[in-house]
Amino acid sequence: MKKFRKLLALGLAAVMTATAFAGCGNSGGGSANKDYDFYIFNTKGENADAMQAAVNAYQEKTGLKVKLFSLGSGTNSADTLRAEMNSKNKPALFSIMNIQELAEWKEGGFAADLSTLTTNANFKTLHDALPDNLKLTTNGTDSYGIPYNVEGYGYIVDTLMLADLFGADNVDAFLNDCKLATYDEFAAMVDTLDAYIQNGTAGTVTVNGKGYPLAAEKTGLAQSLTGVFSVAGSEKWTYGDHMINIAIDTVFENPSATKNATAEQIDELKNPFIAYAKALDVKTSHVAGENGPLPRSPEMINSTTNGYDPAVQKFADHKALFMKQGNWVYTNIEKVNPEIVKTLTFIPVKMPFTDNDIKVPGLTAEKMQRSIPVFVPNYYAINSKVSEEEQNMAMDFLVWLNTTDEGKKFITEDMAFIPYNADPSTTHLGNSLGDSIIQYMASGDTITNAYAGAPTNWSGETVGLEIMEKYLTKAEWTDDDYNAIADYAIAKWKEMAGLQ
Repeated sequence: MKKFRKLLALGLAAVMTATAFAGCGNSGGGSANKDYDFYIFNTKGENADAMQAAVNAYQEKTGLKVKLFSLGSGTNSADTLRAEMNSKNKPALFSIMNIQELAEWKEGGFAADLSTLTTNANFKTLHDALPDNLKLTTNGTDSYGIPYNVEGYGYIVDTLMLADLFGADNVDAFLNDCKLATYDEFAAMVDTLDAYIQNGTAGTVTVNGKGYPLAAEKTGLAQSLTGVFSVAGSEKWTYGDHMINIAIDTVFENPSATKNATAEQIDELKNPFIAYAKALDVKTSHVAGENGPLPRSPEMINSTTNGYDPAVQKFADHKALFMKQGNWVYTNIEKVNPEIVKTLTFIPVKMPFTDNDIKVPGLTAEKMQRSIPVFVPNYYAINSKVSEEEQNMAMDFLVWLNTTDEGKKFITEDMAFIPYNADPSTTHLGNSLGDSIIQYMASGDTITNAYAGAPTNWSGETVGLEIMEKYLTKAEWTDDDYNAIADYAIAKWKEMAGLQ
């Protein structure tokens, strides 16, 4: 998650120091005068309010004073966390996203190996029950985090919008067929929908071989549409991390495999990266603006008009049919439009893969088209450099949050999270996006977040930046552009991994 938060001013994280937080109470970091029992540094801005509510409840229950600091959605937390780790009063609990990010905190002696923390019996029980595939581990035996939750992402769509486009009686069938559609069918559907939105041309959409005529006239929610996709063009992670991850999943089955990639394996990503570029071209050339279509241009990468929050706003205002996001965005959408969150669901992100592109055993191009990535976005890590007393208080908080009815309610209801230990065959969250993810989990139609093992800053700050600055401002993309994007991604990966 890798990633998902309200924008602060540019450069804030880079320049913020520990003293900047003095006098901020529970909203700030390490002031010189410690006035709390333990401190939580939360990097997942989507759950900031809900986490504060959980902390408040825990304080009332235990009598402890807990300091919580949460960065806003879309803000890079790394520099701010580094400043806090170098302050006098360090967080006892902090966030680690993946094994690449773990390296810094492990080498610096901050991340405690949870498998060695055996004095707190309840925490040991919590930790030992972690499934192996959810552990943050470097060798299969060490362990450095308790998952925040599991998340998934794809194209979010409002079923009420589909009812106005295709008729209420056709929504369920359309969604089932759309999930199974090929990339070519999806790309053709985007063109047909765009013609309908812009010109009122009521064509027929074909998905999974079945035709669905558009309503003869735009009525209801369909009248608000200005484009097919809502795209946060200024947010590099949305296409530099998550979208390119789907291409990486064709060759690597998990982040650990990606971290140990050979030069030959990286070269095998050439065709999947071309497929990624083609899919990104389709998405970013059919974008909803405020009052009409938004062409690729400098405006598309303007954070004020086309950042995280504006993209959510446009989708919640029914200006776009699809928005590529994850279930973590549920609470953000709910704040804008409480009604729309009742009727949302996911369809997979489609890319033009062939079976020859797939190198992961047992995976096929057809399964890729019907699956969504599901993964642990963030882990709670225990700081080795705070007192044993603070470590124990932090562990007790995690036990309370993840095992008690009161704590789990904050996870499922207030944070709208999918618990990492949820049984997909029996779990019902009551929020549309979380339950949609659980349906994919129950059917086994999931892939991983293999990109998390790529070199640090490769996917977002390197490839994503290249895409944002060079291509999202370019009106037309060509085959040469697709090849250039793929070659750049491969060359930079090798360079940053020391494989050249």
